[in-house]
Amino acid sequence: MVSGYCLATTHHLSIHFMQRDRPQRERRLINAVGEIIAEEGFDQLGINKIAQKADVNKILIYRYFGGLKGLINAYVTQNKPVVSAPAIDVERLREASLEEFFDACNEYLVNEFRLLRGNVAAQEFLKADLLNVQGNNNQIAFEKEKQLRDMIDDLATLIHTKNGPAFAALLISGLTLLTLSGGQKKIVFGIDLQTDEGWSQIEAALANVFRGAYLYTKERLNDEGNLPGRERSPAEEPI
Repeated sequence: MVSGYCLATTHHLSIHFMQRDRPQRERRLINAVGEIIAEEGFDQLGINKIAQKADVNKILIYRYFGGLKGLINAYVTQNKPVVSAPAIDVERLREASLEEFFDACNEYLVNEFRLLRGNVAAQEFLKADLLNVQGNNNQIAFEKEKQLRDMIDDLATLIHTKNGPAFAALLISGLTLLTLSGGQKKIVFGIDLQTDEGWSQIEAALANVFRGAYLYTKERLNDEGNLPGRERSPAEEPI
């Protein structure tokens, strides 16, 4: 009887200590995901490797998170591996000049991709999304993409064009490829994408693209550089 009581007490104490240590083990597992992504890349994530890195029994990954996908989702929720430059203030641009409109668009993309270049985890999740790697379910990235689409639609409406999404897709896809190429230490057309000098060339070219878009849109709208519907102040009225 005493022996049975001791065994039951030992069992309950064991469960108590396991539950008490669970938050610490979960943190170690989530941290291990981040370390592997930074050191080896998203595609190297695996149950055994994560468990070994965290020094935790792999069974606990299934017990705590339901498997690898659940663990990755927990990492995403905690670390938010998505970059987000401040959104363009569309309402402010309603009163801006056409040149200010395109300057704002250029500034947004420059800031967005500067942030991405400095965030290895965000690059890895983006690459996994592009390659449709199993286990990548970055809901935060999906929500950001929807917000970006809405912003692009609003901006396109301001300048009366249906080509906004296509124009944005070309620029964003190109900059994404260049950013990921830089992460792989590639040199593209003689431009070293690991250096600030290389990216200064890219940003200068991007500014020229937006300058061209401004001049084309100005001609298309056949005005003096104002957004459609913007009322000129008396000082701006032609003499």
